[in-house]
Amino acid sequence: MTTLNPSIKFAHSVFLVTEIYVLFVTETIVLLVTKNSALLFTDYKPIAEAINTAVVKSFEGIEGFLKGVCAPACEEVGLLLKDQLRFWRLNNILNILQKAKGKLEFVDDKLQIKSHPRIALSIIENGSLNDNDEIQELWAGLFASSCSIDGEDDENLIFIDILKQLTVVEARIIKYACENGRKIICNNGLIISDELTIECTKLFEISRITNLHRLDRELDHLRSLDLIAGIGGFSSSDAELNANISPSGLALNLYLKFQGYNGDPTQYWKTNIVTYEDWQKEMDSNHPGRDVNSLLTRMKEQSDEMLEKMQAFSKKIDTRDLDK
Repeated sequence: MTTLNPSIKFAHSVFLVTEIYVLFVTETIVLLVTKNSALLFTDYKPIAEAINTAVVKSFEGIEGFLKGVCAPACEEVGLLLKDQLRFWRLNNILNILQKAKGKLEFVDDKLQIKSHPRIALSIIENGSLNDNDEIQELWAGLFASSCSIDGEDDENLIFIDILKQLTVVEARIIKYACENGRKIICNNGLIISDELTIECTKLFEISRITNLHRLDRELDHLRSLDLIAGIGGFSSSDAELNANISPSGLALNLYLKFQGYNGDPTQYWKTNIVTYEDWQKEMDSNHPGRDVNSLLTRMKEQSDEMLEKMQAFSKKIDTRDLDK
């Protein structure tokens, strides 16, 4: 009898939570089709075999890559392959891993970096529950940016916890905000975003929904996650319903991880970044009499607060893992 190590046992037990639901859905579909078409279950055998073959081939194509990056994660995906009730989740994670593979650099067709098992297993656990291509792309970026030479970097646990809470609409808003907000590098080296306010009609276009009340809730949630500025979202006193979607420092770092990037943020944003001195001069020129120093102080306070929350959250995760 094969004995799995504790981390694999834990990850495997998580997948059992969805087994009853998937079984129920599967049986319901079979009953409905049989009733309407008067077909026997055996008539679906060729289709089932075709699906099985496709998924197996997908796994074979990614197996070598995953085994080299994180062997325990490869074992967990292999367990999914043996359980046909979990093929939907397996297909999702294979899509994510294929996208992640495309974000990494290979030397002589070999990958020289590895991912921490806590990260890889957590991405498999959470990422496999999402079949949306846009969100899968973000999970892939987190997987790629989790890889390091020694495989000991577990920083992305912070961002995994955030991503699993994001809706597709929120992900679209964050993507737009981070890509379009101008970056300001402070004296202490931290990077923050200039204020970014857009019209409601533009927000409809970005989010691809036109339900104003839902958008208001989505913005409130982003603010509660500290991904947009503390004064962000709609204002009840603004008749034109302009939305402040200025990304926080945390959001900017999250975006970089989504791109599979682990380098210097100033290099990544170099085409859209200014020093705070240049920004201050611009504000003085465009807005005479504006209290720029007060605004800079507020922005620095937000940056310091973001760092404190990230550190506190990291300690919380470590404590939670120790309790288990």
